[in-house]
Amino acid sequence: MKPYYEHGGVTIYHGDCRDVMGRVSADALATDPPYGMNLGKHGGADDQRTRELRRRAYASYDDTPNNFALVVVAAIRQALVIVKRGGVFSPAPSAWMLPPPDALGAVYIPAASGRSPWGFQNIAPVLLYGGAPNLNLGAKQTATRARGRAPVELGHPCPKPLEWMTWLVDLVSVSGETVLDPFMGSGTTLVAAKNLGRRAIGIEIEERYCEIAAKRLAQEVMDLT
Repeated sequence: MKPYYEHGGVTIYHGDCRDVMGRVSADALATDPPYGMNLGKHGGADDQRTRELRRRAYASYDDTPNNFALVVVAAIRQALVIVKRGGVFSPAPSAWMLPPPDALGAVYIPAASGRSPWGFQNIAPVLLYGGAPNLNLGAKQTATRARGRAPVELGHPCPKPLEWMTWLVDLVSVSGETVLDPFMGSGTTLVAAKNLGRRAIGIEIEERYCEIAAKRLAQEVMDLT
């Protein structure tokens, strides 16, 4: 399969990650997959953010709990066979469907990121698989604190802040390794990996997000209006 983008140790593939992953190799997984929460189909509210989520929903993927089980869970299982270790952002209850992790990490969000049946949601959980690289040289914290900066507007409905993905990539990999993100979105994981001196492979089923990620990595000026 011909890469959509390839430069400076970073490669992007446009396609279904379940098809592409059989052709690549990597050392670590760092990803923020869809959560199976019906992104783009929330009809009960009419605020600006909800309208934007509906407008920007995936054209080629329905973010349903059923598809989370069929697509995301299957892809994460496949990725974990390829890599030595990894981290996956996933909130409850979707997280319970993924392979049992070896440890848990989190981003603490003082301002909260939404509500749950128990009240405000103040953490973004991360499922950690395998073991930390170079643990004999010293342990890193498996949680970090969000600094209050919102994700940059990139034309994607739910981009992760670059600082979050930088923390995760640094946690699960070491310099020179290859980081895999099978749900690349707008490419934040790849940008973090590039900045940290890692190679990276990103896979994305939506071509418009491949274009956004490629432009970010090429440091081109984007017109997202």
